[in-house]
Amino acid sequence: MKYFEIQLVGDPARARATVQQALEARNFRVTPADDWRAVAERGSKVGNLLAGAFAQYMKIDISIHSVPGSDASLVRLSRGNSGAMGGAIGVARTNKNMVTLFTELQETFGSAGVLQDAQGFKK
Repeated sequence: MKYFEIQLVGDPARARATVQQALEARNFRVTPADDWRAVAERGSKVGNLLAGAFAQYMKIDISIHSVPGSDASLVRLSRGNSGAMGGAIGVARTNKNMVTLFTELQETFGSAGVLQDAQGFKK
């Protein structure tokens, strides 16, 4: 599973609100699983199943952790779906969308002055 991590200034509650706001601004629906985990979805699973790569569906698993000994929080965003319902084009598009999202979030959090560190994709 591929994921990226972003370290933000502030406690986990603030980080959760910041990430949720940033994702909702990008048309994701954010559904909390508990206080520190959530799922963000954009698009339609059914549309993706019926129309393949023409109807993009994206799911991201979010987890938030405090960073011991600092006033920071670590946000991990994992790819929640492979895009395989859209075939090879869907997989490539999902990977590209994750890279784009990572770049956009880095810029957003950097501009807001809350970004401490960002780590690209890991397996």
